Amino acid sequence: MPTVEVKFASGARTDCVIETGALQRLGELCAEAGLRGAAGLLCDARLLSVQQEAMLALREQFGELLARPVSESRKTLAEVEAMCEVLSARGIQRDGYVVAVGGGVLTDLAGLAAALYARGVPWVSVPSTLLAQVDAGLGGKTGANLRAGKNLIGAFHQPRLVICDPALLGTLPPRERWSGLAEVVKCALLEGGELLERCERDLERAAEGDAEALAPLIEGAVRLKARVVGADEKEGGQRAFLNLGHTVGHALEAATGYERFAHGEAVALGLRGMLALSETMPDRARAEALVARLHVEAERTLDADQREAALQAMSRDKKARGGTVRFVVLERIGAPTLREVTRGECAGALAAALA
Repeated sequence: MPTVEVKFASGARTDCVIETGALQRLGELCAEAGLRGAAGLLCDARLLSVQQEAMLALREQFGELLARPVSESRKTLAEVEAMCEVLSARGIQRDGYVVAVGGGVLTDLAGLAAALYARGVPWVSVPSTLLAQVDAGLGGKTGANLRAGKNLIGAFHQPRLVICDPALLGTLPPRERWSGLAEVVKCALLEGGELLERCERDLERAAEGDAEALAPLIEGAVRLKARVVGADEKEGGQRAFLNLGHTVGHALEAATGYERFAHGEAVALGLRGMLALSETMPDRARAEALVARLHVEAERTLDADQREAALQAMSRDKKARGGTVRFVVLERIGAPTLREVTRGECAGALAAALA
């Protein structure tokens, strides 16, 4: 499996290793990346039970594991502060580094803690879910939620190293694999070509955990994201296209208190809303057919208050400008563009997402 190197205009560099079993030699990979000081390993507490053997191997390499009980509802500045406190208690100094092992919530929070602690220390991202391997693990967008919306506070802080170990995905429940595949489908709609064809051919096999089907989908999504974030580190241009499906998706999460939808489920519904606004796409039927295959277990019905909350969240989206919202839509598969969308059109996209 390959290593994808990402170089940024700021001078930062991230190496993304996609390799089955890479977790077993994480300490060696960190040393090869030039990380020499004491490490503070922050991990999702749930991994201690579902990945016991892997966590034991990490304890042997890094010593104490700083386990955190993270969830979307706990993705707050208070948790970032708690992480900084445990790094301080662990004795991490400016020559040290942070290792973040977990899903996207954990890597977002730990990356923000690394950006703030001692005014910034290096960090290593080890995403343990499919969603995080293809999305949150790479790109340096760290963050926490506010009551007003998702990821409204954060920092760009590039990880020195990203480790995507497909072996970690074997214990994921089907719902989490489908959640991750929503982000892969998003990438396929942005990219087209071979990644799209693989999704159309292998989506259900990948959802069943078939490693041969999953591995090339992970690699394709990582290569797309690496190319985009390398060219646009701080979302000044084309990186905004990675938000395809996320305007409605984030709004659904916020309106339901981050407790009903898995992130990928919200993105899957957001892709439906996006396609409703991409009415001139010549290949919209092909895109809709692929998106329709994504499983969403969560109840889609919103009451009037929740629908209003979702519309309000869209108006506060980071891409909002004045009285309109900048939506990422598709001119065709492989050709995203930004479009100014009115509140009425937002309501239509929300209705299409929930239909």
